[in-house]
Amino acid sequence: MLSRLLKYEFRATSRIMLCVLGALLAIAAAASLGMRAIGYNRGLTIVGAMVLVLYFLAIMCVGAVTLILLVYRFYKSLLSDEGYLIFSLPVGVHSHICCKLICAAVWMLASFAAILLSIAIVASSIGITGVVLSDLQVMFERIAAAWSIGALDFASFALELLLLAELSAVGGCLTFYAAMSFGFSFSEHKALCSVLAYIAIGILTQLCIAALLGALGLLFSLQGPGFYISLGGILNVTRVKNLSHAVMLGGIVLQAAYCAVLYAITAYFLKRRLNLP
Repeated sequence: MLSRLLKYEFRATSRIMLCVLGALLAIAAAASLGMRAIGYNRGLTIVGAMVLVLYFLAIMCVGAVTLILLVYRFYKSLLSDEGYLIFSLPVGVHSHICCKLICAAVWMLASFAAILLSIAIVASSIGITGVVLSDLQVMFERIAAAWSIGALDFASFALELLLLAELSAVGGCLTFYAAMSFGFSFSEHKALCSVLAYIAIGILTQLCIAALLGALGLLFSLQGPGFYISLGGILNVTRVKNLSHAVMLGGIVLQAAYCAVLYAITAYFLKRRLNLP
């Protein structure tokens, strides 16, 4: 049943998202032409500059539209009048939430990929793509030589960073979902309660992050610099790499736990306390 939910969810969201991402790439192509036109004469320079500004605005709009659409779809499907029909289907609450999260994760990745592609299109107009790639290759080779980091380490760091970023994006969606589910458990002032719940979740999250960073700082200070630097003043690369992986994996675990808590809150209020209008 989840596959059917995903089919209809992607059908509903793709109408807007494909247009938005296609518009971004079209504007990027126009910005690329505008960059080539700058310097020919005053009129073309002004037009090229305007198109370039429009491109940067389009990048910001893609992120905003993606988030707004995903949050609106959650509200429209589960918390509005449409929720009576949705919850009458022989599908559990978890399937509905997973459907929204899977769709959100896919569109966030698609938006990120479209933004990177648009940057490459614009950069190609001034011929810096090859230079940037060459400089990055040189930088990675120097880092690998100085820190004894191989391709496997680079790949693992990239995968850990990508997973952490995706979990953070999903956690952002779940923050809205949990706050809205809590707010719509009340009979009145649903929107206000949702906003207050979102603010409360944000404050609690920041307090937990601050406490965690304080604990990590205390732990590092107790170990002392000798744990990472030998008596000869040489950096212990192995320990630094292990620490970096431990920090990344710890962040992934904590972010996954954060998502699990928000998921549990969302599922509880949708299943037990939902008060549809």
